[in-house]
Amino acid sequence: MFVVDEENWSWLLFQNQNDMYLTVLCGGVAMFNVDIQLTQTEIASYKSFGRGFIVELAESVAFNPGAYSRRKSNFRNEFDLATAIEAWRESK
Repeated sequence: MFVVDEENWSWLLFQNQNDMYLTVLCGGVAMFNVDIQLTQTEIASYKSFGRGFIVELAESVAFNPGAYSRRKSNFRNEFDLATAIEAWRESK
């Protein structure tokens, strides 16, 4: 698992082999994360359109997190995200 890209205080994009995951910071006073696994179509769109696609997807999730509730992923418990984030930030 490694970090592909991030927008501070907004979202983080992770990749593990062929799977990609997006965690989006949502809310105002009460902040919470929405974690989703990207579909193959979304991965293809990211590869075609780049970061801009992820920015739009993250904005959509942040604006209406309930619309993504059926897609919530438990990848935070499956992978060592702290190490991935630390390695990413040290490389910047």
